[in-house]
Amino acid sequence: MFKKILASLGKGAATVDLQCDNHNYQAGESIQGQLVIQGGEVKQKINQLTVRLMMNVVLKQGSVTKEVAHIPLVNRDCIQPKERKVIPFHYVLPTNIPISRGTVSYYLDTHLDIEGGVDRKDVDRLVIQSQESITSIFNAMAQLGFRETADSGKLDQYGQEFAFFPTQQFMGQVNEVEMRFANEESGIRVWMEVDCKSGYKEIEAKREFHLNQKVLEQEDNLHKLLGKYISEAIEQPYAFTQPFSYYANHPHGRSSQMGNTIPGMVGGLAVGVLGTMLFTEMLEGFDIEEMFEEATEEFEGGFDSFFDNGDGES
Repeated sequence: MFKKILASLGKGAATVDLQCDNHNYQAGESIQGQLVIQGGEVKQKINQLTVRLMMNVVLKQGSVTKEVAHIPLVNRDCIQPKERKVIPFHYVLPTNIPISRGTVSYYLDTHLDIEGGVDRKDVDRLVIQSQESITSIFNAMAQLGFRETADSGKLDQYGQEFAFFPTQQFMGQVNEVEMRFANEESGIRVWMEVDCKSGYKEIEAKREFHLNQKVLEQEDNLHKLLGKYISEAIEQPYAFTQPFSYYANHPHGRSSQMGNTIPGMVGGLAVGVLGTMLFTEMLEGFDIEEMFEEATEEFEGGFDSFFDNGDGES
């Protein structure tokens, strides 16, 4: 009887431990592992065992934590004294989930709901990396001498934006290159904005293009192609001022229904997770014109575009 009382207070009660194969995964990859429930001093009833994938986003207004996925594993069971239960666990990460960056982080929250007792929890940090095809673009940018800025990977109402600054050949010609990505059946669609220096003026040259899988698998050719696109933007910035395909349909870059995004857009999942109301609150108090025209603002929407022939070449 005394042991039951102690168990109900958490001492000598069952425990839970989520054991994953690793803590670094690519978007679209399956998280593999197992949950170990270790019985305590007395028999206890389990109401539910769940794992939640949680996303934490740092905004100007503060930090926000939201549930990305809720994975129920056990309903109504018992754990005997000293018994050890092992339950397989797997979860496939969405391909359009925001990847881990300074403002975006993740953890797995395991919750063991014990009837009439203290619930047990286990928290495991998780790093979500980009898919290989997008990683190859990051590598190609590095070959061109670009490095990600401190705030690269920030979120807005469309998805996730990655920003790069030059350290080598493009220094003095480019202030920053911003990129967004969307998964497509045959490759990756890229929205690229090059903030060029033209005399005393700064001009935003914008390109939209598709990189097929063959190009993405050849990093030497990929870095030359991206270098070509950036050089053309520098040489003829006014030739690339047309609106991006989706941004152009909405005044000031805002969709008629806040929270709309492009299918497959990297980071687009966050729009649904954070919710329309939150994004609306995030935008309140900002000058809309300035917000979508200034590259240094937190929430940009100015997406302009130049279409190529869809095969990875202009």
